[in-house]
Amino acid sequence: MPIVKIPIKHYLGIVSQSQQEDFKKRFRKRAEESDTARNTTSVRRNPFETTEGFIDKYNQAQGSKEQEKYENLADVFLSRCKRRAGFTSVGEGKHVDLPAAWTQLLLLSLCNGKVRNDSLDVLVVSLDHAPIHADQIPVLFHLAESIHYFLCSDTTLSDPPSSYKTKMLQLGYLVSLRLFIFQLTGNLNGHQLSRVYLHSLKGLLKCETRYQEFPNMLFSVHFMLRVGEVLCGLKLTEDTSVQFSVEAQKRGVNQVLRQCLLGYHCVQNSGIQLSQVIKQLMLLSDKLQQNNWVDCGLGLMILGEAAKSSMLCLQTLMNLHMVQTQESTQEITSQKASWPWQLEHIYCSILIDICQNSYYGEIKKTALTGQSINSSCRHSGGLVTLLKQSHEDKWRLRYSVVQGLVQISRRITLPESLRNTAWLTLQKHLNQETDLRIINAVRIIEGDKRLLENHRERMRSSHTVDVCVCAQSKRITGRLAHTLSQIWPPVQLTTHSSNHRHRIKTTKTRKEAISTARAGEGCPEPHQTITKDAHKTPRQGKRGVSHLDLRTRTDIDLIKVVEDQWQKELKIMLEKEEEIEKTVLEKRKQEDEEKIMKKRMEKVKKNTKPYELP
Repeated sequence: MPIVKIPIKHYLGIVSQSQQEDFKKRFRKRAEESDTARNTTSVRRNPFETTEGFIDKYNQAQGSKEQEKYENLADVFLSRCKRRAGFTSVGEGKHVDLPAAWTQLLLLSLCNGKVRNDSLDVLVVSLDHAPIHADQIPVLFHLAESIHYFLCSDTTLSDPPSSYKTKMLQLGYLVSLRLFIFQLTGNLNGHQLSRVYLHSLKGLLKCETRYQEFPNMLFSVHFMLRVGEVLCGLKLTEDTSVQFSVEAQKRGVNQVLRQCLLGYHCVQNSGIQLSQVIKQLMLLSDKLQQNNWVDCGLGLMILGEAAKSSMLCLQTLMNLHMVQTQESTQEITSQKASWPWQLEHIYCSILIDICQNSYYGEIKKTALTGQSINSSCRHSGGLVTLLKQSHEDKWRLRYSVVQGLVQISRRITLPESLRNTAWLTLQKHLNQETDLRIINAVRIIEGDKRLLENHRERMRSSHTVDVCVCAQSKRITGRLAHTLSQIWPPVQLTTHSSNHRHRIKTTKTRKEAISTARAGEGCPEPHQTITKDAHKTPRQGKRGVSHLDLRTRTDIDLIKVVEDQWQKELKIMLEKEEEIEKTVLEKRKQEDEEKIMKKRMEKVKKNTKPYELP
């Protein structure tokens, strides 16, 4: 305890010893009262701030007289969190404090009853449409650890799957996706991962066997595991052991992700190089069959965001999926391996998003029914054609498609023709489907629909329904595409990427020699020449090849190879269409001849052809 010296002034002259002691006691008591008053005013909390004490009181008041009081107070807390999260302003504004709002919403999700579901709904929507900033990293790790702890608890693993667990898994997916974006942009370099995060990450391995029959929930678990391995630079095994991963430490910009970003940038800025980018992207179709499905899935999401306003990008997305499903006799598919089922799930989710949120009706229709491939009106690549894949390994894909068709058929804002097509296709498929897991998917959605209707009736008084429709206009895919395109501009992606297949390490003397040669000949700077000549045709750049550096000549040669390969692919597709047309014409001709002979047999009773002697 500190020694407090209280100054005493003797106003009446000489004071006795007993009076001095009395004065000291009074002054000491007065000082203690002032200190306690000062301390109480300093720790005074905001009455609208959510605390753990309020959560305990709320849960204990269930079924008592004070239940209504605490429910009203929880609604006030939730409204304040909505305002802090920018629920009506898409996460933007001076009043927005996303880290504080997400922390308060996570605390409110510990309440029992309707407050838990409402707070989770607000948290999921906020994480889906909020902008991406580096100050969100600490709270994202806190959210990830809390979600992992909930999913790995014994009570969660023993109870059957529910809508609350589905929301928690969706929340974990959105948190992991934001952390993965920060990892790609290099914002996690100064943040050390805690042991709690690593320990909770190892506990997620127990959830894999729990959600085997539910692909959407299993995908969220696999995504969180894969992103956690990338962040920690480790490889998790089934026996909960940890191995050092060299691949996670040597990561750069994925080639598929780079080309998809270039395509998105061309669509947003009306670039004329979109066809060249798409040709190079088609050459990377074999990269989608590898194990790095998280990077490739992120690239497909960005391409799907561009496909909402570009039919060419949508056709490219479908062609990438068609390449791995074509017959192995074609020269285009030299490998027989197919995409991982997680990448198939991402592809299906992208098509569902395009059908619901695209800007053009023709693009929505193409994403649903597919694109026409020949004169006989055959379609491929859309959601409807994915149901025809009856292989046993493709049941997860059909599961996702069935869920997507149910969502499209019930979306009131979509055109009636699109909803009717989705509904009729769904009913026709369910009459032929024999897998009980896929049939149960419709029942699960029916239960979720009833819960959603009750939720809307309860929230209608606070005008939350209109807010949710507004909030879905900007999804996380649009945010991440905009963020990555701003951080990695096209020039940086084409010339300075660490995963560029033709990266050349030139010495300083080599660069100086090239710069002096250019200065003497009056040529522009090297980076200007790359961006200017990289999109030329080989005939345009052939005259100045001798004056270009090695990297520019390599890019020109690569474009020439791309064009040659594209011409071969077009030739193969045309030959295949001609063969199909030829077989169709021969079949029609044979059917017509059979009809003529049948009519002649009925009338003349002869098997000979007209004007033919017996």
